[in-house]
Amino acid sequence: MRSVCVIGLGYVGLPLALLSLEKGYTVHGLENNPKKVEKLAQEHPLLLVNHADALLCDVIIIAVPTPVDEKKLPDLSPVRVACEQITEKLTGKGQLIILESTVNPFVSRKYVLPILEQSGFKEGKDFFLAHCPERIDPGNVQWNVSNIPRVIGALHPEGLKLATEFYRSIISGTVSPLSSIEAAEMTKIYENSLRAVNIAFANEMAIVMQNMKLDAKEIIQSVKTKPFGLDLCFPSCGVGGHCIPVDPFYLIDESLKRGFDPSFLRTAMRVNGYMPAYTVSLLMHAMNETGKSVKGARVGVLGVSYKRNVDDVRESPALDILKRVKSLGAELKVYDPFIPEYSNATAEEVMGCDAVLLLTDHSEFLDYDYSKVPVLIDGKNALEKHKVGGVYKGIGR
Repeated sequence: MRSVCVIGLGYVGLPLALLSLEKGYTVHGLENNPKKVEKLAQEHPLLLVNHADALLCDVIIIAVPTPVDEKKLPDLSPVRVACEQITEKLTGKGQLIILESTVNPFVSRKYVLPILEQSGFKEGKDFFLAHCPERIDPGNVQWNVSNIPRVIGALHPEGLKLATEFYRSIISGTVSPLSSIEAAEMTKIYENSLRAVNIAFANEMAIVMQNMKLDAKEIIQSVKTKPFGLDLCFPSCGVGGHCIPVDPFYLIDESLKRGFDPSFLRTAMRVNGYMPAYTVSLLMHAMNETGKSVKGARVGVLGVSYKRNVDDVRESPALDILKRVKSLGAELKVYDPFIPEYSNATAEEVMGCDAVLLLTDHSEFLDYDYSKVPVLIDGKNALEKHKVGGVYKGIGR
């Protein structure tokens, strides 16, 4: 196995492609964003993007998005399109196809495999199908594509062997073969569902504590002094990114199809989905305390991305909050140093507004002087209350 093709050169696929290139593989990439293709040609000339023979590689990795639709149901169309592309070019010479996109258990076996076998070739004989769910954490300086431990499942023992050998050849982290391809699929869904539930608990408790006039940040920090038995999350204005707000809905959908309603998980997702509206309600109450209305007010927003120090707005709660505040008749001034296309104001203009919403805790924002801000809604609980000159409201504070 000396050649690799990565379908989808986004935040998952591109680092994987570049790592494979670094480890000595000939690497092809397939990407449908023309601007990204042009940029990659300039920045990474050794990465062969959209070449005709890309799908003839020894290893083909599918790293396309797996979103949910407006009804929160899984949208597998990007996976389907990728599989159809592969089907047209399969060689029947033992190629290894790896799905890295997050999917439900049985998607590889019951959705991906039938498409691939429309080629006339048979899995386990002419090609092999494996699943190695991605674990990228954008902005994490400690864990990256080269050292994050990976888990792998496959339909055939030989496919499992080949996939394990491939990942061990490019990453330093542990590579754990699992008993089935479904076990690998479930691992990622479990991870993000657990995280979603923990966040929902923190968010709900924050509302409870705020109603009791208690400071959620103080309470959680005091709880953390217990040295065992805890896995704490902090409350915030909402959950963003491609994984946590999305993956649990995949599990909910599959479970409902099998006759069980995972009400606990559905409740957690409902709580997390409520947080943008709750954040806006805090703004309304804070403005009332100053004798002003949100309607007609200048409201500044610091941060649009879902996570600090990254330029990613996928599922960002800030987008929902912006819509809600605008619908109340406010004049919005937005600044995010990582996403200029969402900014319509400077930091100084934002800080001069009637109220400021801190929706992303970018490092730059933590050094600002908030002593003259009339109203500050701290959507990330990133600031100390005494440093805010006007009305301060955090999530649970």
